[in-house]
Amino acid sequence: MSFTRPDVWHAPATYWFWQRIPTREEIREQLDSLAAAGFGSFQIQTRLSFPRADYLGGEYLAACRAAADEAAARGLMMGLYDEYNWLSGHAGGRTVAGRDELRERHMFFTTARLGGAFAECAVDGIRATDVDHLLEPGRNWVFEGGALRWDEWEVVAALAHPEGTVDDAESVVDVTADAVLVQAGGSGCRVRVAAEALRGRSALTVFVAARCASSRMINYLLPEAAERFLEVGYEPYAAALGDHLGSTVRYVFFDQPHGCFFDWRGRTGHVGSSLMYAPAIVPADRRVLLALARDVGPRTAAWRCDFFERYASVGIDAFLGTLSAWCRAHGVALSGHEVLGYVSSWDPTSTIITDDPRTNFGTDYFGLDRLRDLTAVDARNEHPQISAKFGDSMARSHGRSGCLVEQYFARTGQGSHFAAGRWELTLGQLREQTVRHHLLGMRQLLTHAFWLTDGDDRDEVLANPRFDFPPGVNFEPWFGHHRAFADESGRLSEFLDGARPLDEIAVLYPLRTSWACGPGHPYGKHLAFWAEHLARGGYDFRLLDERELRAGPLPQGFTTLILPGVSVVADAATLDAVEEFAARGGSVLASGPLPSATQRSGLDARLTARTRALLGGEHGAYWEGVPSDEDVDARLCAALAGHTRVETDGMVWSRRGLDATGTRVALFNDDPGRRTVSVRPTGLPALVTRWNTADGTTGEPFEVSGDLRLTLDPGELVCVHLDPGPRAVPATRVLDAGWTLAVDDRVRPVDVYRGWERQGEETFSGVGEYRTQVALTAAEAAWPRWELLLPEVAASAEAEINGHRVGRWGWGPFRAAFGPGVLREGPNLLRIRVASTAANSHYAHGSQRQGPPDPSGLLRPPRLRPHLP
Repeated sequence: MSFTRPDVWHAPATYWFWQRIPTREEIREQLDSLAAAGFGSFQIQTRLSFPRADYLGGEYLAACRAAADEAAARGLMMGLYDEYNWLSGHAGGRTVAGRDELRERHMFFTTARLGGAFAECAVDGIRATDVDHLLEPGRNWVFEGGALRWDEWEVVAALAHPEGTVDDAESVVDVTADAVLVQAGGSGCRVRVAAEALRGRSALTVFVAARCASSRMINYLLPEAAERFLEVGYEPYAAALGDHLGSTVRYVFFDQPHGCFFDWRGRTGHVGSSLMYAPAIVPADRRVLLALARDVGPRTAAWRCDFFERYASVGIDAFLGTLSAWCRAHGVALSGHEVLGYVSSWDPTSTIITDDPRTNFGTDYFGLDRLRDLTAVDARNEHPQISAKFGDSMARSHGRSGCLVEQYFARTGQGSHFAAGRWELTLGQLREQTVRHHLLGMRQLLTHAFWLTDGDDRDEVLANPRFDFPPGVNFEPWFGHHRAFADESGRLSEFLDGARPLDEIAVLYPLRTSWACGPGHPYGKHLAFWAEHLARGGYDFRLLDERELRAGPLPQGFTTLILPGVSVVADAATLDAVEEFAARGGSVLASGPLPSATQRSGLDARLTARTRALLGGEHGAYWEGVPSDEDVDARLCAALAGHTRVETDGMVWSRRGLDATGTRVALFNDDPGRRTVSVRPTGLPALVTRWNTADGTTGEPFEVSGDLRLTLDPGELVCVHLDPGPRAVPATRVLDAGWTLAVDDRVRPVDVYRGWERQGEETFSGVGEYRTQVALTAAEAAWPRWELLLPEVAASAEAEINGHRVGRWGWGPFRAAFGPGVLREGPNLLRIRVASTAANSHYAHGSQRQGPPDPSGLLRPPRLRPHLP
C-alpha cells in the first residue's frame, strides 16, 4: 500500500548540491544517507563554488552516471537538473561559446523632448538589477570578466508623439525610417531624429536593442538558442546516462530561465525592466510599442495586451516548446519553474527577483504550463504563501493534479544577504511549511537542499558553500530525525492525492490585467486577499485561467466565481461566460477595479455597466475595496452546500476531497494552543477511519451519528476518511434572498447583508419585522431537528416559523434548535422581529452627539441547518 510506503512521486525529493565532483565512495555514502532519510528522488545541481570548467566534462558526466547506477540499485528516482547553478539555458556558458549570435539581446526605451533642430534619446548607465544582488561571484558567473559590454545596437522603433497626454493612436507617428544612431558602444547608445521628421510632435520615444556581448545567458526568444542548449547541455547527459534516461531518470527540471533584468538611466514609464528582444516580438504596427512606455489613450490596454501576448507566446514556444519536444522524444517528463511573481507571498505582484515579471515570459503562467508534464513552483521561507495553490491550479487546468514545490530559505534580516540562508531552521518549521504546502495542492516537496559539503569558515556569500542558500539539511544536527518528517510528508501526499477536489470556488487569474496594468495595479492585493482568506478558511478553490473560463462551461461543482480586481479581459465573450455562469445559478463576487477595457477594442464603458448589473443581482456582490473577512464568509457559506463541512475555533488548515466511497479530510492545527474542530458529514450514520501519517496505519472504523468533533494539539496533523451513511444530511441554507422588511407602515425589499439604517431607514428605531419564505423538499422537511442561526443582529430578536416561535434572544448568540412539526414540505414562512437601540431616532434631529447611524436589524443572512447531535 503506497500510504504505508510512499512512492517516489510522493515522498520528498531534494536537490543534491555538488560543490565539486564527488568520488564514487562519496556517491555511495551520500545516497545511502539520502535514502535512509526518506527521500525518494534527487536532482544533482552544481553550484557557483563548483569549477565551471568541470561542468559537463568527462569526469563530471562519469560521476553523474555513477550516481544514476547507485540510485537504480537503491530504488531511487533521479531528475535531471539541466543547468550549472541556475537560469536554465546557458549550460555553464557552453551554449553561447562560439555562437555570439545566441547571447541575450534586450530592448530598451527612452523619451526625449524636441530641442532645437532635433530630438535625441540616450540609453546608458545600464545595470543588471538581478545579478547585482549576486555580488562578485554572480557577476563573474553571468558576465565574462564580470562586466557588461554591449554591441550590435539597432533602432527598433522611433515614435513621435505629443509631450503631454496622448489622446489617441492617430497622434503617434512612426518615424523609425528617420532615426539615426549617432553613437553606439559598449555602454549605451544615442538616437537622433530631425525636428522636421517629427511632424509637429514635441516628444520622441525610441526603442533600441542590443546584444550583451559579455553575457553567458542566451536569447530565449530564439529557437536556435534552445536547440544549441540541447546540443551542448542535454545531449551530453543523454549519452552519459544511457538507458537510465526514461527509467531511473524520469524527468528534466528547468529552473528560472530568463534573460537578465536590466535597468538604465533614462528609463521612465510603464514597464519596469528591459525586455528580451528578437525581431519576432515587434508588431507590424510599431506604434503599439509606445504603450510599453506610457499611456496612449483609449487603446492603451489593447496595445499592451497585444504586445505581451505575442511576447509570451514567442518566448514560451521558442525555449520551452523546444525543450518539451526533446523530452518527449527521449521518454522523459518536463518539469521546472519560471521566474514567478508570487514567491513568498499571496500576491502575484509581490516580486522578489525583478520589479516587472512581465518582462520574462509575460506572467502567462497557465500558458507556459501547457508544455510541462509536471508542474513545479518556487516557495521561499517558512510562512504561508500561494505557491502550491498556484501550481496545483495550473496543473488542474491541464488535466493533471498536484505540483512540485521547490522550497528554499533566504535570510531577510537587515544587513545580511539573502543567500546566507537559514542555518537556524528547525525541522519543526520545515515540517509545518511542508504540511501547509500539501494542504494547498503540493504533491511533492523538493528540498533546497542535500549537500555534498558544508564549506568552510570563510565569511563569503555564494563562493563559500556554507553561505549558498543554507541549510544543507544533512549537515543540520536534527537530520537524524528527518526520516519521520519525510514519511509523514509522503503519506499525507498519498492520502490527499487519492481524492478529487470539490470544485467549489473559482478565482479568475487576471492575466490581461497584469499585461495591461503591470505589478502596480491593485489586482495583486485583491487576489492576495481572496486566496489567503479562502485557504485559511478551508474552502476548496482554484485559480482559473481566462482561457478556461471562456471555453466553458465550468465544471458543475463550482458554485462561486470571484473576480479579484479584474480590469481588462480578452473581449466581451469573457463577460458572456461570467453571465452564463450566473444564469446557471452561480454566485459572482468581485472586489477592486471592474472590467473597463478589452484586448480587442481598448476602453469600453459598457463592460463596467454590464459587470455592475451582474454583481447587483440576487447572487452577486461587489466591494470597491478589499472586503472584510466577515463579509466574505457570509457570502461564501452557500458555496459549501452539500459538502462535508469543517468548522474550527482557530487557525486550523484543512483540505477536503472526494474518493470512491466518501470524503477525505486533512486537518492541521497551526495555532499555538489546542483547537477544536467539528466535521459535518454529508450522510449519517457516518463511518470514520483515521489514517495515521506517523506510522502508515489506518485505525479501526467507528460510527458517528452527528458531527465528528476533534481536539487538535498545536502542530497536530489528522487525516480522516468519512464514509457517509444512507441518511443524507440536508445542506445548510443561507437565507440571503427574498426578504422584506416592515417598519411602521412601510414594507420594502431588504438586503440582509447590511442593516436597515443603510437602506433608507437612517432615523428609524424600534421593532422591524423581516419576512421571507423558505421552500423545502419532503426529505428536508422530514429531518427531525433543525437549527436557526442569526450570525449578526443589532440588537435583540425573536423568530417564528409557520407561526411557531423558535427563538427569543436579548443578546447573542442568536441560535435555536427546534424539533419536528415546525417545518413542512413546500414554502415555509420565516418571520424575524428585530428590536434596535433608540439611537437613530433620538439623535435624528441634528444632534452632534452621534457619528454614523447605529447598526440596526439583520447584518448577516440567517442560516437554517440540520441540527446534529
